[in-house]
Amino acid sequence: MIKKTAADLSGIISGEVLISEPLSRHTTYKVGGEADILVCPENSEEAAQVYLYAYEKEIPLTMIGWGSNVIAPDDGMEGIVLKMKNPSAGIRNLGEGVIEVEAGVNLIDLAKHTAGEGLSGLEPVAGIPGTVGGAVMMNAGTNEGDMSCVLVSVDVITPAGRRYKIEKRDMSLGYRRSMFKQTDWLILSARMSLSKGDPLELGRNIDSILRERMRKFPLDEANAGSVFKRPPGDYAGRLIEKAGCKGLRIGGAVVSERHANFIVNSENATADDIIRLIAEVRRKVYTMSGIYLELEQIPLAGRTELKTG
Repeated sequence: MIKKTAADLSGIISGEVLISEPLSRHTTYKVGGEADILVCPENSEEAAQVYLYAYEKEIPLTMIGWGSNVIAPDDGMEGIVLKMKNPSAGIRNLGEGVIEVEAGVNLIDLAKHTAGEGLSGLEPVAGIPGTVGGAVMMNAGTNEGDMSCVLVSVDVITPAGRRYKIEKRDMSLGYRRSMFKQTDWLILSARMSLSKGDPLELGRNIDSILRERMRKFPLDEANAGSVFKRPPGDYAGRLIEKAGCKGLRIGGAVVSERHANFIVNSENATADDIIRLIAEVRRKVYTMSGIYLELEQIPLAGRTELKTG
């Protein structure tokens, strides 16, 4: 059945179709067992073909974007795992500061590309690893701004094959949330409105942002970004550090000494190590402050369900 599915998919897309592929090769945490089938479509239209095929055949489908912000299970994943990773060719300038971007375009590449075109607005997300599709779904951002600051509309496709353009006002955008988290739609592309700026100045600004992120966060180690959402009126990193969790280790997973809201894979960590460390950090922070930290990262369902404590 798996070989037949892989052969079918190879016949409808030009991108890679891999059988029994370790997810540790495709996630920024570098953890995860084998996916039955991992597909890397070349563009959003190929992604749509895979998506529709999976729903028609009733095959489990999981989308992991660039592989950041997720915790892939040690026992692997059934069905099809869809990894979106389109080149910057998926960016179109529509004029008057409006761009259309395919869902698989990398955010860092996008910010650099638009800066080079003299378009400003994506600086707040310039250092966030991941794809446009994932960033839209999560309304990704930093303290300086998020995707809602630039979004105009999003094109999606439903399991029935219907395509819709969703306007910003209908997306229910908020802190690390959007309506897309509650749907099974596939995000194909997004339109964004940017302002004019000086390419050299924008480029220097983005370089400065990337250097500051390298200084502040453990980006030279395997991680999946911020572990917890920011609690109202406070910062997860501050609470975690105050609870004495910096350097806390379970197996190969460690709370970063550089920034407490990051967990790094320091010595061949497993997903289970990370999940158990998340639970222990939550427990310590709750015991100290009465605040229950809400997870920002997404534990993916494996062959046996992951528990996050």
